[in-house]
Amino acid sequence: MKVNALIIEDERLVSWSLKKHLEKLGFKVSLTEFGREGIQIAQESQPDLLFVDFRLPDINGIEVLRALQDFRDEIIFFFMTAYGTQKVSVEALKLGAYKYLNKPLEFEELSILITRAMEEREISKNVDIVKQLDQQIFQIGDFVSSSPTMQHIIESVQKIVESDSGTILLLGETGTGKDTLARVIHEHSPRRDKAFITVNCAALSESLLSSELFGHEKGAFTDAKTRKSGQVELATGGTIFLDEIGEIPINFQSKLLRFIETQKFYRVGGTRELSVNVRIIASTNRDLLQEIENNNFRKDLFYRLNVISLTLPPLRERKEDIKGLVERFIELFNSQFNFHVKGISKDALEIISQYGWPGNVRELKNTIERIFLLERPKVIESWHFPDYINKNSRNLKTDSKSDSIVYNYETLFKGKSFAEIEQLLVKWALENVKGNQTHAARLLGLTRDQIRYKMIKHGLLN
Repeated sequence: MKVNALIIEDERLVSWSLKKHLEKLGFKVSLTEFGREGIQIAQESQPDLLFVDFRLPDINGIEVLRALQDFRDEIIFFFMTAYGTQKVSVEALKLGAYKYLNKPLEFEELSILITRAMEEREISKNVDIVKQLDQQIFQIGDFVSSSPTMQHIIESVQKIVESDSGTILLLGETGTGKDTLARVIHEHSPRRDKAFITVNCAALSESLLSSELFGHEKGAFTDAKTRKSGQVELATGGTIFLDEIGEIPINFQSKLLRFIETQKFYRVGGTRELSVNVRIIASTNRDLLQEIENNNFRKDLFYRLNVISLTLPPLRERKEDIKGLVERFIELFNSQFNFHVKGISKDALEIISQYGWPGNVRELKNTIERIFLLERPKVIESWHFPDYINKNSRNLKTDSKSDSIVYNYETLFKGKSFAEIEQLLVKWALENVKGNQTHAARLLGLTRDQIRYKMIKHGLLN
């Protein structure tokens, strides 16, 4: 689906260059010079993105944002100006602007902001969808589980969200749901109406991390053509989630420790100390105590982060959750893609319950999404899963039930010729996949041409 963008800007050069950049990204772009006309277009077409300038010929950009408050959950607003004050920028952010952009625009940075904004909106939509599900299991928000192991964690979270203070450290393997749990804590805390901002610490060098978190002043370094607010400023009153905090360079950790303790900081190149009020949630898949032993992580920073600590178990240790998670993802993707998948078969559920899921919940979710997009089934069957998952399950069954398998082979095939056995196998595969030749071939490790040949050979092709 094409992304629609609306630009409300009276400077022709600015609107033209922004339009060209957005079109390069594959967006469909509409233009207007006037605020009132822009309001009308936005109300009628509800674009995905809206770029509005502060100074317009008829009304200013703040008035545009006020008029479109009913659409702030559907439209991502970017507020632009070359003349704005701090008061104007704060007002724009209060009215739902995702970002305050200084002109001239930096298009490389803008592309990153657009991608991030759209990802965050998609996550927010998914959270809203999942919140509507009626799950008869332990849950808080969209974090659900029927596992006794997880019950203690969910009970702890229910206590944590009653307060908006206290640093939280989330531990666990990659894909266990630390990012989901961080958002759930925010969504149920007194800070829920303020920003929830994620910073991926693993993706940034020390210098970039400082600029990303704390911002920079104009001229602080070669490419700093305008002042930039850091993520901690934008998150003020809300929550900042420091993902993969174990990857932070050791030299930056003292600066981060000071910020966590005081909630005060300097922008890069700045001389004025600024302060914010944010809740800090951090996560890592690393063993921080081992990292301390290896001199890769500061002991004092660990103890400051470890005020409240929760360790999420891997999916292989809570396999009773797999059924509930699959059902939740089916609901989610049915709503997202407008499909009507009814559920998962007993055989398929048994197979995926045998698999170890090294990528944890994230791998399971991605696998179900892939089935939706490539297979579009009425019911998810075992053959819809990748070969490595089915192979793993077959190996486990062979190891644990070898005696019964030998017995079944003898009972089924004794006294039959090889051709008769081959015919039985092809018939079995076709019946299991309701006649789908591609899936039957996959089940037997054949190509589609090979199974068609065998169907013709044994008179099974109608």
